[in-house]
Formats: sequence, structure tokens, C-alpha cells
Amino acid sequence: MSMNCKIAADIAELYYEGLLSPETRKAVRRHLGGCQHCRDYYRQYEMLRKQHTSPVMQILPEDEISETEKRLYVNISEKLRRRRFWNIVGTSAAIGAGSVMLTIGLLLTYHKNGNSAES
Repeated sequence: MSMNCKIAADIAELYYEGLLSPETRKAVRRHLGGCQHCRDYYRQYEMLRKQHTSPVMQILPEDEISETEKRLYVNISEKLRRRRFWNIVGTSAAIGAGSVMLTIGLLLTYHKNGNSAES
């Protein structure tokens, strides 16, 4: 597998986390061995990651995690409920408009052919 600088930079996080396949990991190591620019980039990436290792959920006490998860769940649920509502409203409006246009088209065709109720 050949590796270029763009790919090496794109998968730096996966390499750092050890989430790459053995073949891809070897390709990254080979590339880092021959590319000073990418070695420097990866060292900087490593330093930044070591400085910022604690995700928010690991900083919060256990009882606050569940409260935070509940708030996030309620917030997401509310957004989904609103999105579903507006999807239904939009679909209903489109169906209604289509029905009105179809009715008008049929009435115009009916009257154009001389089939009026006055005959």
C-alpha cells in the first residue's frame, strides 16, 4: 500500500488511536520513516492529543453524566419531533397543492370540451 502525505495526515487520528489495520499501520510507519514533514506533523498531533486527553464525559462526575445524557436526549428528541412535524406539514401542503392543481386541470379540460352543466 502506498501512502502520500495527504492520506497520512488524514488518518493521523486513527493511527494515534491504534484503529488502523496492520497493513495500513505498516504503510503509515514506512511513510513516517521517509518523510520528515509528516513525522513533524505527527509529533505535533501527538503533543496536542496528550494535552487534551479528557473528553467532557470523563471530566463530569457520574451523577452529572446521567443528567447531561438526559438533557442531550431530551434536546435531540425535541429537535427530531419538530423536524417530523414540519416534514408532515410540508408533505401535506404539497399533496394539497397537487390535489387543487389536478382538480383545476380536470375542470378546465371538462369545460374546454364543451361538457358544461348548462348544456
